[in-house]
Amino acid sequence: MKKNQLLPVALLAMGLSIAGQSLAAESSLAGYYIGIDGTDTFTSGTYNGLANPNAGNLTLLLNHGNHYHGIGAYAYSGPAGSPTTNDTNTNNRIPEISSLDAPLALNWGSGSLYSGKLTSQNNPSEDYGNLTFARVDDLAGHETGSEQQILFNSSNNRWSTLLGDTAIGLQLISATAGLFVGDQQTANLFAISDTINLDSYLTTGFAPIFWTASDAVAGTYTAEFRLVGLNDANINSGRFYFDFAPTAVPLPAAFWFFASGLFGYIGLSRKRGLPTA
Repeated sequence: MKKNQLLPVALLAMGLSIAGQSLAAESSLAGYYIGIDGTDTFTSGTYNGLANPNAGNLTLLLNHGNHYHGIGAYAYSGPAGSPTTNDTNTNNRIPEISSLDAPLALNWGSGSLYSGKLTSQNNPSEDYGNLTFARVDDLAGHETGSEQQILFNSSNNRWSTLLGDTAIGLQLISATAGLFVGDQQTANLFAISDTINLDSYLTTGFAPIFWTASDAVAGTYTAEFRLVGLNDANINSGRFYFDFAPTAVPLPAAFWFFASGLFGYIGLSRKRGLPTA
């Protein structure tokens, strides 16, 4: 193959790599944190004055800049006089229902484990696509005014209880057929058990990679989880969901998209008498 025939392929690979690097560089903070809900009683809203059904429970926290959105929380429904306690609610979903965002995109993967698969790597979603997880403890002790300190102390310190030696597991309750969860070392983290111990992962940051085969049919693929206390089952979180959709441009179309621009440049170069290869 001649040099000028290799260029479109190289350009495509370079474009995917640059996209991934730019997304990874957007923030030094994790996209999601794990904390304990420290609010015992509601002080506003429909259930003002009632005990918080999520008090003392593990909660997945969406990093929303200067505050969290609690995901995976127990919640009430029904009249305040006789409410029903539920282990999930309509906000326990990524992307959040209220955002009206489409499911997170699954695009062409990279690396030895994910090349040729559709993955959550290089996800373009600004609000939800940073699929990295950490303990709230990582935010503690930073200088006043730092982004870590502001986030940690937000919502009147509702989630500023340190987890300490709490052993945390992630339980996969259900997943759409064909959707898998891996990381950079393992393609299927839940191949042996429905629960993985997050302690070793959270030391350096947990970055799951959701993926399907390249020929996955169109539609929404959902993974349902809960956080579990491995040494205290009384602190398990409510159920929460991550929604994905295969949206990758088929490789031949992507190839010709980049190639068309490159060939245009080659034609212009030849017209001007410039070297092309």
